[in-house]
Amino acid sequence: MQFIGDSRRTHSLYCISKDSNGETFIDRAHIERIHQGKRGVNDVCSWAGHIAECQVGDIYPAEIRVSTTTKLSESVRVFIEAPFRDGIERRHELVVCMAPMYTYTDWQIMLLGIENWLYLGATKIVIPIQSASTNTLTILKEYERAGIVILRHWPKWPILSDVNPNGLVLSRGIEESHVNCLFFVKPWADMVVFTDLDDMLIPINPMNVQPRANIQILQRIMREHPQAGSLLFEQADVQLKLPKEEDHSELRNFNFDFLRETKWKKNCALARMKTRVAVNASRVDSVNMHETGIHRFGYVQVRVPCHMAHFYHLRHSYRDVEHGARIDMNNLVDNLNRAFENRLQTVLAKIASEKLNKSSTESFADFDDCVIAINREHMRLRVSRCMTPHVCYSRLNRDMDCVASEGEFEFVHSDGDFVIVLTNARYTRAERNCIAPNSKFTKGDYFYLP
Repeated sequence: MQFIGDSRRTHSLYCISKDSNGETFIDRAHIERIHQGKRGVNDVCSWAGHIAECQVGDIYPAEIRVSTTTKLSESVRVFIEAPFRDGIERRHELVVCMAPMYTYTDWQIMLLGIENWLYLGATKIVIPIQSASTNTLTILKEYERAGIVILRHWPKWPILSDVNPNGLVLSRGIEESHVNCLFFVKPWADMVVFTDLDDMLIPINPMNVQPRANIQILQRIMREHPQAGSLLFEQADVQLKLPKEEDHSELRNFNFDFLRETKWKKNCALARMKTRVAVNASRVDSVNMHETGIHRFGYVQVRVPCHMAHFYHLRHSYRDVEHGARIDMNNLVDNLNRAFENRLQTVLAKIASEKLNKSSTESFADFDDCVIAINREHMRLRVSRCMTPHVCYSRLNRDMDCVASEGEFEFVHSDGDFVIVLTNARYTRAERNCIAPNSKFTKGDYFYLP
């Protein structure tokens, strides 16, 4: 199980289940914090994700009960998610776990990320949704229908009576989301990459791209490092000039020609650059924002030299990156355009003629400045707040047509503490500026709110 809690406290959980004879079986969970090694001694965020591992009475229970005590009367029911099945018996060689979508409106970069990973070898892309433009979700649902993308709800945590957990976990829960995705894909994935939509593994020389190139890169490095449970890649900021677009343009008029204007990426340097992670799914139990966490069976994290392979960071604000190493994206563009033309006639045929609103990046300006300011504090080691967009405010108000995940939670009062469980999530209309609404408590066993 995975949960978030106050990292300044120790936590105790018990799993209550039934064995094959119907007898009650109780086991105390072994609990580990998912990023104990990286930030355990320098906590900026006061809440953190944890993994709780316990023994249950039957092999495949549909549900268990969880409590901070051994009392059944103070427990709450937790449904066990059934393993994903897509009818393919073989394991997927490369799966991509994306960071959750928060106020996401840039469907152009989204398409670039999806199509690039697919062309270079990924066969499944998992995307958690908190809030996104209606256009974005419409496109994603067609990929989901085709079995290419898996959409997962990622609603806000409910606001408690004395604290708001959403502002107390790093980057609004990106690490918790990555760990959630890791355990979701473990039964059917070999290699898993954890990244953002604008962060892509591409060969050092993009003119050398070919189908399955990323699988070949990862397998080659793993063969060279048989003790590796995870690979840590640096990322290079890459020039990106998004196309000038008309409002209400049609999807069938979209292509990746704008990427031909991408001619620069930053050089590899001795100074440590931001990182991305790829793992052997069977060898790790947790993933951090830019590192791996808990390894199994003595496997270790291997840092990949930047000159051997690295991620391309193609962000909307990198128009002016015009120094470093010159690159030629034409071969990649030609291949992506051919693949997308086929996609428009198959997977996206139903929506190819639909009118799409302009991709919106201008409303991110204040968020960009806010996160940059927090990052500067981190570099000075004088930090006033947890690095999460929750503390940032956009002064630009826009009425965008957006969809959001909204959660329903149940709580139980247990030995002076509370255990809170997500019982349902659904899509609903987002609030102004594409912000997800707060989740709600729909059931509880106590007269005080948690």
